[in-house]
Amino acid sequence: MTDFPANGQLRKPTYADVVLLVVIGCVWGSSFLPIKVAVYETGPMLLVYLRVLAALVPLCLYMAWRRIPYPSTRFDWGLIFVMSLLNTVVPFFLLSWAGLHITSGVMALIMGIGPLLALFVSHYTTHDDKLTARKFAGMLIGLCGLVVIVGQDALSGVTEHLLGDLAVLGAITCYVLATALVRKVRSTAKEAMAAGNMIISTALLAPIILIADTPPITDLSLESFLAIAYLGVVTTGVGYVLRFHMVITVGQSFTSMASYVMPIVGVILGVLFLEEPLTIYLVLALGLVLAGFAVAR
Repeated sequence: MTDFPANGQLRKPTYADVVLLVVIGCVWGSSFLPIKVAVYETGPMLLVYLRVLAALVPLCLYMAWRRIPYPSTRFDWGLIFVMSLLNTVVPFFLLSWAGLHITSGVMALIMGIGPLLALFVSHYTTHDDKLTARKFAGMLIGLCGLVVIVGQDALSGVTEHLLGDLAVLGAITCYVLATALVRKVRSTAKEAMAAGNMIISTALLAPIILIADTPPITDLSLESFLAIAYLGVVTTGVGYVLRFHMVITVGQSFTSMASYVMPIVGVILGVLFLEEPLTIYLVLALGLVLAGFAVAR
């Protein structure tokens, strides 16, 4: 098997990378709809566990089929352990909890701010993915979109809507920090990173589920099971492998451009399938986020 070392030199993106970037953006953007569908039946904690489990099984089967080795060093396992906390356990719970209090469109929009923050983080964690004046200006414009959304809830005091906004901000901060660690992993295949992430996350979550007051799995509807399966297999399993591949080969900064697509997909799906309102503030915030990306690029 041939794979790019995680700490290798980045290459210039190709047209194929651009197509893959759009696919990743659609996958990310489609994750908020099934969260909203399932979380009211499962609760945040059970949803996180089932999502991780649904990603773990096909990833491990694929690893066995392709005979891809798992990480072989304590250093790589240590980084993957930290990544599992920042990349899966904590952000999955925060997003699931936020899904109880804010719309999927708002979740997608706030998450769309994160990759602008990744421009800042990548400047200090890599030697070949630096922040420029143009990127910094784009980051500030995009953050104005965040102010439009979160600012409304902040003016109303500490409400569940505001706490939901802050939970999503916490989740995207975790994702940005975790992504910065991907290229630090020395020589582990992207599939092995994703599988290792799910193995550790499952092990960490299992004892919590045993003592937590969660609804019986048998009480879940078919709609929730399908939503969880999609979250686990597509947005988590496939999504993680694609993201790790992009970060390793073309960098965190380029990969963040998938958020051109993510908030648009998230907002549209929320409006079409959940009848969420398309307010002027949501449109304005979305425009500022996209303008920020345009300036940064």
